[in-house]
Amino acid sequence: MIKLKYENFIKARDYVFTNGDDINRAWFRYLFEDNDTDTFLNVLAKYQYENGGFGGIYYEFDYQGPCLKTTEIAIKYILNLKEKPSANHPLIQNMMKYILDLYIPEIGNWGEVVVPEVNDGVHCYWVRYRGEDTQPIENEEERIRKYSANEKVCFAAFVSYYSELVPKELYNDIIKYPTEHILRYWDKNSPEYNKDIFAEGEPYDLEYFQWFVPCLKDKETSDKLTSILRQNPTAFMELDFAKSDNEYVHLPCDVVGHPDSIVYPAVRNLVLDSLKYRMGQQINDGRWLLGWSFGEDEALKKLQTKYETYRTLTMLEKLDRFDMIEK
Repeated sequence: MIKLKYENFIKARDYVFTNGDDINRAWFRYLFEDNDTDTFLNVLAKYQYENGGFGGIYYEFDYQGPCLKTTEIAIKYILNLKEKPSANHPLIQNMMKYILDLYIPEIGNWGEVVVPEVNDGVHCYWVRYRGEDTQPIENEEERIRKYSANEKVCFAAFVSYYSELVPKELYNDIIKYPTEHILRYWDKNSPEYNKDIFAEGEPYDLEYFQWFVPCLKDKETSDKLTSILRQNPTAFMELDFAKSDNEYVHLPCDVVGHPDSIVYPAVRNLVLDSLKYRMGQQINDGRWLLGWSFGEDEALKKLQTKYETYRTLTMLEKLDRFDMIEK
C-alpha cells in the first residue's frame, strides 16, 4: 500500500504546530505521541463556556463564543477518542445540558446551528445566521419526513452515546426522528422511499448519519440502519478525483473517513484509491489546500489558513487510521 512518506508527515506536523492553535496541537499530540485522554480533555475544556457550549474551535468564522456549530467539533473530538470520557465527566455533563436546552421538540430537531453574532464578525458567506424558524410542525409524520440530518444529527449521536444523562421520554423523542427518517425514506424496500434524496441530495446527511448509527444502543436497529445506508453509498461521492484539485467536491474518502465506518465495507476500494489521490495533493510546505477560496479579503485569508491547518491535521488523522503513514 502507498503510504505518506515520513518526511512529508514531518512537514505536515511542523505546519500544524506553526499555524495551529492549542486544540490543534493537543489533538496532534493525542493522536501521534501519547494517546493521553485526560490531557487532551483538559485542553478541550478551555474552549467550553459556562453554558456548556463550545467556541473557538471552528474556522469558517472568527466568532469565539459558544454555538452548536462549534460544539459539533467538540463532539467529533470526543467520539474519535479511543477512550471516551465517562458520563460523570463535568465536560460531558455540561455539554449535554447545553445540547438538550437547545433541542426543539416541536420540530423534532435542533434549530439554527450558529448565532446572530457570527454575522457581526468575519465569516464565510455559507456559514452565517439566517434567522431561526421554530414554527412547530404539528404532525409527527411531517417531522420525520422533513428531518434534517446535516450538522444536527451529531447532537442526537451524542445524546445516544450518553443516553444515561437524558430522561427516557426525551431520549426516545430525539432518537425517533433520524431513525424513522432513514427507515422510511432511505430504504429502497420502503413504500415511502424517496429516490430524490440520492438524485438531488448532498453528502452531508450520509456523513453525519455515520456518526449517529454506531451510537445507538439498540443493535438490531443499528444493524438495520447500517444495511440501508450501504444500499447506495456512492450517490453522494465524486468519482472523478481530479475535480477535487480545484473544486469543492466530496471524494469517497471525504464521505467515509474511517475504516470502522459502517459504510466502509461497501466502498472500500474507492475510499483507499481516493485517499491515495488526496495524499498526492499535499503541497511542499506540508499542508493540504482546500482547493477553493474563502475570499480575497485579508481577514478571510487568515481564516482560510486556520481552516487549512485543521484540514491538514484531519488528513494526517485519516491517513493514520488507514495505516497510510510511514513510521
